[in-house]
Amino acid sequence: AGRLGERAVAAPVEAAGAGRAQPSEAAAGEAAAREEAAVPEAVPAPLEDRRVPVRGVRRTIARRMAQAWDEVPHAAGFLEVDATALEAFRAWIGRARRDARVSPLAVVVRALAEVCRQHPAINAWYDHEAEEIVLKGTCHVGVATATDRGLLVPVVRDVGSKGLLTVAREMAEVVEAARQGRAAPEQLTGSTITITNVGSLGLDFGWPIVNFPEVAILGVGAIRERAGVVGGQVVARPSFFVSMTIDHRALDGADSARALLTLREILEDEERLRALLLD
Repeated sequence: AGRLGERAVAAPVEAAGAGRAQPSEAAAGEAAAREEAAVPEAVPAPLEDRRVPVRGVRRTIARRMAQAWDEVPHAAGFLEVDATALEAFRAWIGRARRDARVSPLAVVVRALAEVCRQHPAINAWYDHEAEEIVLKGTCHVGVATATDRGLLVPVVRDVGSKGLLTVAREMAEVVEAARQGRAAPEQLTGSTITITNVGSLGLDFGWPIVNFPEVAILGVGAIRERAGVVGGQVVARPSFFVSMTIDHRALDGADSARALLTLREILEDEERLRALLLD
């Protein structure tokens, strides 16, 4: 009787256990998916290292940058410029002279020549061997340009003696020639001060290396809507940052600071910008 009772109790328990041991089709699918997910994916084989010879333009760039970094004690300053007047000025040109195309960079290049006129110390070369600073009588602005061959610096000559529209046209021509690899040697040499537009790369700030033997280089960031305080109120205004890196042997921080402040004064005054047209 005792064994019969045990069998009577055990039978339902075994039946219940058997019911739990057989999952539904959906549960079985989920379990299989979990098992597949647990299997690690095949790891791609690592790529082999490649050696790229440093030749041609890249070799020249490497050597010049190394020379500039080794010989020049760099210092830099940064400043924010309200671009409201600059954008209004460009819009005015578009209405007044429909055939004219003037980029913000072209305006900055022409304004930089005015800064050099007021602060001639930044428009100079440093002669290392003679230990002399050569103050340049004319302003030839180099425009750092990214090309398929590497970084080139086509030159806009005698910027201070030309009107803005002429400068804009000549800058577009020499930059395009450099990008297409057809710039003449004289178009790539002789700059007295250089400007690099890091804004064209989507950057707000840049700390460029001095284009030796020049003593100053200007960096220009992207124009963006930013919060600014006008009349005690926070408003959205277009603005951009400029930087000036200097050769500290030839210039002091105060020299670059004064030059940057003069540049901002010009770029934030529409009347002074219109005076740059000249022609």
